[in-house]
Amino acid sequence: MKRPVTIFCVAGEASGDASCAALVQAVRERLPDAHFRGVGGRLMAKAGVQLLYDSSRWGAVGVVEALRVAPALWLAQQNLKRRLTQEPPDLLVLVDFGAFNVPLAKWAKARGMKVFYYFPPGSWRRHLPRRNDLPHCTDCIVTPFPWSAALLRQAGANAHFVGHPLLDRVRPSLSEDEFCARLQVNPTGLRVGLLPGSRRQEVRSLLPIMRRAAELLAEQKPGAQFVLALAPSMQDEEIQSVFAGCTVPWRIAREMTYDVIAYSHLLWCCSGTATLEAAILGTPMIILYRVSRLMELEYHIRKRALNLTFIGLPNLIAQRDICPELLQHSATPQNIVAHSLNLLPGTEGHRLQREALQEVKSVLGEPGATDRAAHLLLQCLEVDHADPR
Repeated sequence: MKRPVTIFCVAGEASGDASCAALVQAVRERLPDAHFRGVGGRLMAKAGVQLLYDSSRWGAVGVVEALRVAPALWLAQQNLKRRLTQEPPDLLVLVDFGAFNVPLAKWAKARGMKVFYYFPPGSWRRHLPRRNDLPHCTDCIVTPFPWSAALLRQAGANAHFVGHPLLDRVRPSLSEDEFCARLQVNPTGLRVGLLPGSRRQEVRSLLPIMRRAAELLAEQKPGAQFVLALAPSMQDEEIQSVFAGCTVPWRIAREMTYDVIAYSHLLWCCSGTATLEAAILGTPMIILYRVSRLMELEYHIRKRALNLTFIGLPNLIAQRDICPELLQHSATPQNIVAHSLNLLPGTEGHRLQREALQEVKSVLGEPGATDRAAHLLLQCLEVDHADPR
């Protein structure tokens, strides 16, 4: 009897967990007997991946935070190498998380393992770093941006653009009326969505500023309502303490991020994947980023080294200023409100940003990226399978 195919998956942060979980589900449809093990979060576990490590708390912003989690990550990587040596998989699937996954790819490829890289790190960049190991330590790379595939192929990689998998899953789960009824918000009133990030450090830095901005905006726009899309890693108690005594209507929405994005008139959004999700759903946003003083120095060094004009994904993809970016000391309640007034429904700023976000969405390709990625994964495995739908 032929043994089941074994696939080992490693994803680091929330966005990678979601993308990998969707890929696992698509592969299972074609290869039901495949056995999945690896590293990831709750969505991968829900998709049937046997987790050796839960990486949901591995996310770090910059070197300062990375140093805090580095010992645990180093130990996990050594243990993974031992497991992979003892039980080599038919395929190693790595998702983003470059600081951990690229060294793992080099190690695995040197030992004859097949390596499939989904979401190469920094794929939004329009140039490759001077030293790029991916072409030499992968069998197949699947990337969500067309220029990334072209650059990697020029460097000698077997790289493919399949479209962005967010297009397959970014959609609200409720109607607008259901959303308003569930959260008890006025369906005719102004709704501002608060997305302070998925990492505790991000939330703790941005949420007090968002609270004060909400109070200031409500003074100028009476009846404004504020809905907080809360990451699973955050506890209600932590949020309640920030909003204690708040005088404006606000609600917490759990497991409803896409509904909050879709049915808000404006978003205050931490820089990250959520900004691209907002672009797909076409909701105007202000992009916020605020970290400690030490991390601020690192941020400026990295921004100069990478020659970055923007940090928000919609702006990086468009290569122009679409969404206001309020970074560090510019991320004040007063500045948030000033920009918000120029982006509310009925303003020229609102209309222009919606049009620009539609252009960003068009760059991401067509829906079906996850199925196309699954097709390429099975080609890499060299097993019989159905064609992508």
